[in-house]
Amino acid sequence: MLGTAVFTAVAVLLGLLIGLGQSTPPPRSADVPPSRSGTATAAATTTAVGTPTAPYTWISTPYPGKPPAPPWTPPATAQVVSTITASPPLIVSYDYTQAMTAASPVRYIARNYQGQVVGTISIDQSAQAAGVLVSPDGSKLLIGDLAYDIHGHQLANLYSATYADALAQPIWADDSDHVCGIASGNSTGAVEGALLEFAASGGIRTVAQLGPLNGAGTGWSVLACSPTSDRAVVWQNDGSQSEMLVMRLSTGQLLASYAGAAPDLGSGAASHDGTLVAINGAQGITILDTVTGRQVATVTRWGETMGYPFIANALGFSWDGSRLLLESDIAKGGPRWIVAWSTNMDLVTSQGMSLADVVPLTNGATMYIQDPVPSFTAYLLQNNGAIHAISG
Repeated sequence: MLGTAVFTAVAVLLGLLIGLGQSTPPPRSADVPPSRSGTATAAATTTAVGTPTAPYTWISTPYPGKPPAPPWTPPATAQVVSTITASPPLIVSYDYTQAMTAASPVRYIARNYQGQVVGTISIDQSAQAAGVLVSPDGSKLLIGDLAYDIHGHQLANLYSATYADALAQPIWADDSDHVCGIASGNSTGAVEGALLEFAASGGIRTVAQLGPLNGAGTGWSVLACSPTSDRAVVWQNDGSQSEMLVMRLSTGQLLASYAGAAPDLGSGAASHDGTLVAINGAQGITILDTVTGRQVATVTRWGETMGYPFIANALGFSWDGSRLLLESDIAKGGPRWIVAWSTNMDLVTSQGMSLADVVPLTNGATMYIQDPVPSFTAYLLQNNGAIHAISG
């Protein structure tokens, strides 16, 4: 027994949050080649997704089909106070021990990659309400439309009236210097979109136009944004079926398209560099190598919530791509696992119902895990599969 967290097999995970960025609270909030094997070839198509803007030409003009934007009202500057003096990479997570009042700022804890606390950053509650997204290496924060460095200095205001919705569900790029998001409009009865790339220092670039899509519940989600590998992965949902689009980030060229499952199974996940995707399915999760187009693994886990079985869905990869975080009955926070997918081995398993942070460290397979209930213990799931409690 470790506080309230009981570890079974390797550990019990009392919550999760994984991605190229982290956002909290409770927060919305790994460089070794992944092990790849298998010979099954996944079907890929190369249908066009629109004519992209010339590579890395930063623009702010609307794309076709975008309705006229309302007048721009600059957002209020966030109040950010940092005591952090250490240099990135850092782990930044919500401080579950804080006693909140109606006027108190929201506090986050910064740790180095050894798990030692190196300072805190506090954000005014009104700014926090706009959403906080931490870059993969912990060097920057996106607070609503405003980019900050971890030391509390504002870098840029990324707001654009034309593309305001693109920062509603953004994702940090794996270089921690750019942000990707989707802007969409419905001026002709069909939904049209655009994949946009923002620079943390300011500026917007159209990567590719998307759609049009027809039907209720249509839309897109960005799963990977990688200047490192010059790739982006977008999940596209037309209301009845879905697909994964793998693109060249610099040009918008479509490299591959993989059929997805029913939209109600969720978007799946992609590795930070877009070379691996995990596609949710009614019988399990299919992992594909987007470089070779081959299926490399299938991972199936079933959980039970209130007596009903639920298939587990993919939520994210470790930085090196070797580990997959998955959960059943995501809406109710059902059982979850961290799996070494090449061997189908459970590294962490949980039957808990609460949620917390799971953060991939950007230097291997290590993942940070935060217990959100007393005694608020934090853990590192290390490269070798061992899990250790860390203090502070």
